[in-house]
Amino acid sequence: MVRPREAACRGDEDPMRKHLPLLTLYVVAALAGVLFSRVGTPLPWMIGPLVITGALSASGLVTVAVPIRTRPIGQVTIATFVGAHFTPDALHSLLQTAPMLLTVSLFILVAAILVAQIQRRVYGTSTVTALLSVTPTSPVEAGVLAEHMGVNPGPVVLAQTARIALVVTVVPFLLQLGAPPGAAPLAPVLHHGSLPGLAVTLGGALLGPVLFRLLRFSNPFFLGPLFLAALFSSVGLPSYEIPGPLLAVAQIVLGTWLGSSFRRELLEQRGALIGSVLLSSSLLLGACVLGAWGLSALFGAPFPTVMLGIAPGGVTEMALTAGVLGQDVALVTAMHLTRIFVIMPNLGWIARVTHRLEGARRGRPEPGE
Repeated sequence: MVRPREAACRGDEDPMRKHLPLLTLYVVAALAGVLFSRVGTPLPWMIGPLVITGALSASGLVTVAVPIRTRPIGQVTIATFVGAHFTPDALHSLLQTAPMLLTVSLFILVAAILVAQIQRRVYGTSTVTALLSVTPTSPVEAGVLAEHMGVNPGPVVLAQTARIALVVTVVPFLLQLGAPPGAAPLAPVLHHGSLPGLAVTLGGALLGPVLFRLLRFSNPFFLGPLFLAALFSSVGLPSYEIPGPLLAVAQIVLGTWLGSSFRRELLEQRGALIGSVLLSSSLLLGACVLGAWGLSALFGAPFPTVMLGIAPGGVTEMALTAGVLGQDVALVTAMHLTRIFVIMPNLGWIARVTHRLEGARRGRPEPGE
């Protein structure tokens, strides 16, 4: 008579037991965030979870898969935080920086093509694989494009993710080392704290992803809330300051997801890929540092702001870094969004043209590894 109830109780406990490893990983990631925060590292709540999760996953000590559907939680929160900084004055200044935005995007594209050629020559990677692995874009979008081109998407996705992780880890440290004392305040939001501001901010965060998914935009969970939050803020509507603990949770979610990509079995299978990823990522990052130095002098913009805008990392992570380091969040975000709209629509035909040129030169009509 008792067994059915016991079985039912065990059945009720199954969901918790099923998700216990993932919850434990988040706790460990949060503790890493606390540690990195105490040490004083930049972006501690993202870099801490990224480092500890990446180390545990690469060593094989943790095998739990972090669902990709957790990433939108962090994206929506950070997009809303970033969009609130698009004040009317910031929007007006952005309209005057169009030449710099386009120049930055074209520089990154040319630098990526050159680095891809170096990677191809050093490691014998196919032109298409090298180009899709090096060119800064979404790992998911690059993987889908690789499949369409007949290329194994695994190395492409791993290379894209590793590059973002490297940039997110290295660039904030470099900028913080070069910053004068007290130069890293959190950029304030002009209108915050009111109930109408909370309603406007929450409405943009919820409606943005829905709207951009209906319009079939890429990356709707970041671009949607970002667009509505920026629109509301730029026309002077009240906004609500994202609480620090909520922003920390968003960073923990993103850092944990990013670090979990470095699974041991994937790294073992793609051992030769690690060297090519480190080479291409380092070369591209070095080119971007030189480009940021030159473009900041050419256009009279602060080097840290241009560096964050030209860095080959994700728009979510770089925009957040700009806010934490007290840089021009609107300009950094605009540079990344311009890069997205310049590179993503053109990457497909660029890859096809380079493949055809390689095929004509070597007599290989199909792309391959």
